[in-house]
Amino acid sequence: MRLFVFLALLVGISFATAQERALPVTAKSGLLADAETGEILWAKNPDLRCYPASLTKIMTAVLILERGNLDDWATVTKDAAFTGESSMALKEGERVRLRDLLNAILVRSANDACVAAAIHLAGSVEGFVQWMNEKAKGLGMSNTNFVNPHGLHDPQHFTTARDLLTLTRYALQFPLFRHIVAQREIVLQPTNKSALRHFGNRNKLLKWYPGCDGVKTGYTVPAGRCLVASATRNGWQLIAIVLGSQDHFADCTTLLDYGFHNFVRLTLAEKGEPLALFHLPGGNPEWLRAVAAESVRVIVPKESLGRIRSWVQQFVAKPPVRQGEIVGELVWEVPGASRHQVKLVALRAADWSWQAKAHMLGERFLLLFFLAVTLYALWQKFRKGGRRR
Repeated sequence: MRLFVFLALLVGISFATAQERALPVTAKSGLLADAETGEILWAKNPDLRCYPASLTKIMTAVLILERGNLDDWATVTKDAAFTGESSMALKEGERVRLRDLLNAILVRSANDACVAAAIHLAGSVEGFVQWMNEKAKGLGMSNTNFVNPHGLHDPQHFTTARDLLTLTRYALQFPLFRHIVAQREIVLQPTNKSALRHFGNRNKLLKWYPGCDGVKTGYTVPAGRCLVASATRNGWQLIAIVLGSQDHFADCTTLLDYGFHNFVRLTLAEKGEPLALFHLPGGNPEWLRAVAAESVRVIVPKESLGRIRSWVQQFVAKPPVRQGEIVGELVWEVPGASRHQVKLVALRAADWSWQAKAHMLGERFLLLFFLAVTLYALWQKFRKGGRRR
């Protein structure tokens, strides 16, 4: 059992609002967040609509993973082969595994692969884009509109750093996505019109930044330099997003360093962990063990360590108690900052003890006896009164 006193001395709770400190970040919009919870640790204009450039491909990859069979062969159309800018040099009539297109989209940032995959899956780029916008809406990306699957500039093709955080956290739930975006280089199998293709990942932080494990670069002249970067240290993954940056790698390095140097991730409770003993007078058992109903993890500013106050609230004071019933709550609070709580549930059922049952039975018997005597006395009085009349 985790000791409350120990927690009170060592644990602090993260602030509810992002720490908006002045950082040397050139991006016009950006944020830093915890990958697991989505809690934002730093932000700059996170809801400003920006051009995402090739960060668009995160959504394209998600739809390929959800709707495609990665072992299918896609036949490259003329439209796909002649898509401009960054490409994997596809040729009209070439047959490529969908799996290889996905790898090229995320590592090479291949625009032609995006169009080839879109046409293969949806029959047309327009149909695929409709899927993209439907998915964005379903994820709650309220400030996003897609016009194409690759991110080449269009005035109506936009998103925000906050929406990209939502999308990236969703994409990272796919193990294959996580694997691909962490690759420094890939080798694609030969096709009917190409030998082996070898590509290096354009995310230079995979080589430069310790713990970097993704995610996607982007650039067009109108969009500026864009990057969604993730890094994991000691099991804690952070996501940095910058849009409209002058130096996206430097900006994300600054944000990730800020996160790892100024915050710690703490687990306050694990689901099913015993956290309290509640007294149930007359109960069997008389002391009821309560466990956490869910896990509680928080991001804590290092400067807030030691400011924690914690207390337990007991909701149920007497039997009977069902196993799994909510019987209390454990609360952690930093004064003037924020509060976290976890419901506590009964580890086992508790009923009245036999002594308590016997006591209650005796009380009921005495009550009934007193009631019977009282009624008998009233009846006798009534009878005597009737005889006198």
